Amino acid sequence: MQPTKSIKYIIAEKQVLIPLSACFFVLIFLILNFLFNTLRSLIQTTFSDVFDPQPFHLSLSFFWQMNIHQYAAIYCMVALVSCLLTAKLTYDVRSNFKDLNQNQKGSGRFTTRRELQKQYRKVPEKTKYYRGGGGVPISRIKTRNLIHNWRDYQKLKGMDKLFKAHQLFTTRNHLLIDDTPVNNLIIGITRSGKGETFVIPAIDVYSRAEKQPSLILNDPKAELLAASKETLEKRGYHIEVLNLLNPLESMSYNLLEMIKETYKDGDYSTAQALCNTLSYTLYYNPNAKDPFWQQCAMSLCNAMILAVTDKCIKEKTEEKITMYTVANMLSELGSKEVVIDKKGNTQNALDMYFDDLPTNSVAKMQYATSNFSKGTTRGGIFTQTMNGLSIFTFDEIAKMTAKNSVDLKRVGFGKTLKGKAMPLTRLEVTFPDGKVESIKTDAKGLFELNFTSEIKPKENEIRIAEKVNDQIVTDHKNETVVSVYNIDRKKGTTTFRVEKQHPDIHVSEVTYFTKPIAIFMVTPDYDSSNHVIASIFVRQLYYVLAKNASLAKGNKCHREVVFLLDEYGNMPPIQDMANIITVCLGRNIRFNLVIQAYPQLKNKYGEDAATIEGNCGNTIYILTNNYETAQEISKKLGDGTINSTSRSGKALSTDKNKTEGVDAKPLLTPNELMELKEGESVVVRVVKRQDQSRRRIKAHPIHNTGKTALKYRWEYLGDDFNTDRSLLDIDIESLHKEVNPRELVIENFFSFQKQAKQEPEPVKGEELQEEASVEEKDQPFADVNSENWKSQTVEAFFSLDEGVWTYMQTTVAPSLSIPSEVFKQQSMGAFYDAFMGSAYADQLDEQDYQLIEETINKILIKCEQDTEHAKK
Repeated sequence: MQPTKSIKYIIAEKQVLIPLSACFFVLIFLILNFLFNTLRSLIQTTFSDVFDPQPFHLSLSFFWQMNIHQYAAIYCMVALVSCLLTAKLTYDVRSNFKDLNQNQKGSGRFTTRRELQKQYRKVPEKTKYYRGGGGVPISRIKTRNLIHNWRDYQKLKGMDKLFKAHQLFTTRNHLLIDDTPVNNLIIGITRSGKGETFVIPAIDVYSRAEKQPSLILNDPKAELLAASKETLEKRGYHIEVLNLLNPLESMSYNLLEMIKETYKDGDYSTAQALCNTLSYTLYYNPNAKDPFWQQCAMSLCNAMILAVTDKCIKEKTEEKITMYTVANMLSELGSKEVVIDKKGNTQNALDMYFDDLPTNSVAKMQYATSNFSKGTTRGGIFTQTMNGLSIFTFDEIAKMTAKNSVDLKRVGFGKTLKGKAMPLTRLEVTFPDGKVESIKTDAKGLFELNFTSEIKPKENEIRIAEKVNDQIVTDHKNETVVSVYNIDRKKGTTTFRVEKQHPDIHVSEVTYFTKPIAIFMVTPDYDSSNHVIASIFVRQLYYVLAKNASLAKGNKCHREVVFLLDEYGNMPPIQDMANIITVCLGRNIRFNLVIQAYPQLKNKYGEDAATIEGNCGNTIYILTNNYETAQEISKKLGDGTINSTSRSGKALSTDKNKTEGVDAKPLLTPNELMELKEGESVVVRVVKRQDQSRRRIKAHPIHNTGKTALKYRWEYLGDDFNTDRSLLDIDIESLHKEVNPRELVIENFFSFQKQAKQEPEPVKGEELQEEASVEEKDQPFADVNSENWKSQTVEAFFSLDEGVWTYMQTTVAPSLSIPSEVFKQQSMGAFYDAFMGSAYADQLDEQDYQLIEETINKILIKCEQDTEHAKK
């Protein structure tokens, strides 16, 4: 991962320079010793007797011949000179060959393979279970473990030991996973391999952990479900499918179930908050130029949900508390005018319904926003609201949302004890394994305790006693004891027997569900109209988990919950996501958000996108073709310092001047990031500041390439996760197949229905003629028919629906950047051709596009009906 150093820089490093300096010193000392011995021998032979000189002979022994005792002073001088010359040579080598790169321009670098092994937990690449909790795959390594290889070799018998002796030295593939509490943002363009290299491997790694988490997966094409259902079930998972591709083959999911339960408990503020969560997801658009319309639509939707809930609970028809009923309420009452007096004055039926509600009604207060609006503005609000509710009027969606088959709390809390005692009383619950839990009843005396203790066939007694003045009353007369003797492992239901009964402490339910849950949200990629249901599901599930976590020991879910949201950038915005992702880790909840590019996130969440991105501790980059995204990743990787060399001189000269310097260079440039090979990825990590030994480290980014590049699913997981399987091969239990949506309609909405049906009193002839003339003048489709509608102006055509025309003027025209007067006078033929030709596709959002299309069709149908009526 790190660049190889030039050999000239290696020479100047201390580990090389110290032994080199020692060699210099020895060499210089020997040379000086040779010169000294030569001079001494010359003096003793040639110059000792001028008249009879002795012959002089050079000898190699002069290099190591030393007479230190006789010439100690001289040898001290020789050693000193050797040291000085060695120091000079060492300095010259060091100063001329040392690496100039001291991170002057930037200290960025990638993590080495050795550092990766120390910092991340190593787990088997596939198939085998491993201890502890799961995590997301960060990198991949090969290791050789002689002990494990020897154990496997010992299991061989006969000639296999001879033919497979090479297995003693084989390497094993391992994945390095991040099992710390961290959210992850995964960036990969379509067909970049994010599903093959991250999503499916993450499902595999999490499901093989000893502590298996519950998994919530967004599955745009049902590929994840088809590929992993069989394997997950073998590994002990309970599978649920929210199938928006075919709602009749889906789990049942009533979006109003939680609102109904909280409303029945008298917790109106929570019911309102849940309504707001739902309506926010239906109508919120961060890019809306005028938020007034969506805010009014939210308030109106909240009011109708609360009104339907209140009415059905009072009339004991709770099965009608559905979104289909809410949509029907607006359709029936919002478009109906009721005569309220003898003069023929009328009032909107929806207004009358809410006017009849008590003053302190929470539904009436929510309705106030739209009630303050009058005329065409109100029509626009009704239209906008109905546009969001229209998906719930489809028969298949109406059936799926009419019932509820999943207890969302079981995703994070599988074991629950419910009962009733005296209001606001502290209870102590002792479980068979000796663990003691404490809980306080609410104002109604109800209690609900989520526990982690195990219940075994021979250890199955649960004792519940009152706690008075911090003392537990354990007398048999003051405690309730129940023994659980039958547990349905598949459903989590139990059968228990009351062994002892306290007069005020009653146990109503013991739930014991030990399986992890995997919920697949199958969202069709060809129709995004019902994707909003998946976003609402995620938000409501988080609400349930967070609420129960706040009441549990440690303030977190008993089972880890992992959201793996593939194509998260295509999901409708999840309400309060920026706040959720900042606190979810403490709740034992993790989010893995898979997007294609940063602009996709900004388009959905606006200013909150920065908060969501900033709270993802790991950014796993796979590939993008968006330069802004690549540039942002490049900046996060940082700059490193590199050595730069320049030379100058004549073209054919061999004697050129060379200079060295340092410069800054991004670890990977945007263009390099957009050219990664298959399997390569980059991990930008922020919160990883300790290794496995809890030593403090610096979180350098990771570049998975070469030996650390991640494998594709088909390379090693094809047997466990086969993508050739299809959703058509899977049978999904459904409770709502036989539901008739027409039976969910509330027939008697208002108490003034009788008045509306009464025949009006006869009026005088003149008044009748006047009314007839007014009716004729006010006939909205008198001047427009199916033949001339294209010649009409946009104003004349859309004014036939005043609510829509107001919305067109205030929202659509500014979105198209067309001046108001030009927009009004534009012919419907030109507008329709541009609209159908997708000329406005980039300027109009999906809701506006659908609204215009439905209005045009509605008016044309009405024109045809009026034409036929006129002929008759």
